[in-house]
Amino acid sequence: MERLERKEREFNMRRAEILKQAEKVFATKGFHNVTVAEIASASGFSIGSLYQFFEGKENLYTTMISEKLDLMYAEIRKATNAAKDITGKIEALIDAHSQFIEKNKDFCRLFIKGENAALSEAMTSLRQKLIDDYFKHINFIENLLKDGIKKGLLRALPPHDMASALFHLIRASSMEWMLVPAKESLSSKKGFILDIFLKGVKKYD
Repeated sequence: MERLERKEREFNMRRAEILKQAEKVFATKGFHNVTVAEIASASGFSIGSLYQFFEGKENLYTTMISEKLDLMYAEIRKATNAAKDITGKIEALIDAHSQFIEKNKDFCRLFIKGENAALSEAMTSLRQKLIDDYFKHINFIENLLKDGIKKGLLRALPPHDMASALFHLIRASSMEWMLVPAKESLSSKKGFILDIFLKGVKKYD
């Protein structure tokens, strides 16, 4: 039993290392310009060994994207749910998004590239997952805001539109931070995003 557990740990560690190195290579060169040999070399494995973990480049790519996104959404929801009041939850949501992007620049660069991989069944399934996960996340934010409206803490505006607005405020700040070198951390934008979302830009007397 102990031997099997050790083998499983070693397998998972090697698999994680391949995914980690593949992320860097894909982020640098894009899906189409990367070979399995390059990923194997970067990971410290032979091509044959790599195929023991993944069926090929496409399977590796889709697995990497899918698992990393699952991790991102799980971390964001955990941090958001841990906060007590509506303002704290919105702040935690913004902060968790920012922290994930700061820690996963290579992964996020893949989305900035916006390239379309081959229209295979696996890639089509991945794109559908990206769409489904996006709307699930918007729905998560929407339910959060609905609770704030119900408690009289937020204006009774369309919650879905509010959720989309908040998400895209975070996304816009993240994109600019990724594209334009900045000295400050992305997390430093949290206060601005929170202020714009909750108060708007119009000055009142």
